[in-house]
Amino acid sequence: MKTEHFEEGLQKDKLGEMAIFETEVRMYTIVLPMIKAKLREFGDQTVLAPKIFHSSLEMPRNIVFEDLVTEGYSIISERPGSLEEIKLALKKLAKIHAISYQMAQMGNKDVTTFKKNYVNTLNLDDFIVLRDGVKLMKKVISDQPDLQKYLPHFESVEKFLFPKVLDLLNAAKNGKRSGVQVLNHGDFHMKNLMVKYVDNELKELMLLDYQTCFFGSPAIDLHYAFAMMYSPSMRLDKMDELLYYYTKNFQDTLHTVQYKGHIPTITEIREEVCT
Repeated sequence: MKTEHFEEGLQKDKLGEMAIFETEVRMYTIVLPMIKAKLREFGDQTVLAPKIFHSSLEMPRNIVFEDLVTEGYSIISERPGSLEEIKLALKKLAKIHAISYQMAQMGNKDVTTFKKNYVNTLNLDDFIVLRDGVKLMKKVISDQPDLQKYLPHFESVEKFLFPKVLDLLNAAKNGKRSGVQVLNHGDFHMKNLMVKYVDNELKELMLLDYQTCFFGSPAIDLHYAFAMMYSPSMRLDKMDELLYYYTKNFQDTLHTVQYKGHIPTITEIREEVCT
């Protein structure tokens, strides 16, 4: 069961502004069933989320899910995700992105109205770590002789990094429809995954916490994966492979459901991530 944050204070206020519960209930009762139905129509049996048994938007707001532990799932903790686990997570993400892309291209507003994100709803004066994050990191690096070689990299992005992030997050809200636009998970990292192993073999993986879903560039989720999922060695050696793997599954899903519109190329996806 998941319940809303009860304790009065800034955290409760900010979560309320983001419409956490409204978002997750909409995802589980409207959007995910639509995506599931489209996949099932063409024989794709991918499981994208746990079952929901009950939800209420009346106080106290709550959502009741199936117990994945009794089904043999466990969280990934005390270790980085394996390449196999991360690929399965990216595969499921690509399917969600692809079907939501199709829905948006066909004018379905069920996916295009998710426009509130933790970052683009806050007052920066209340969150100094975000407002002055690069400045604080520069100070830490400056005090460590073995890290000072990285200082120019932080200085080069200090002025434009956060404004660029806000532009990315506000693009759909501001009517900017250029590029690839999908429904992002919005919190795509290892703690929001559960895995099921049988005899030490990965059988299934479940995506969790659809509470900050956000319509915009797929770069939002893909940067999350880069920063919060990939191990250092994956960032060095597997970036191209993982981006291609995601894109191939994105494209294959659109082909499977017989989408007749433009299907983004690997170049277009890469531009989303790198621009």
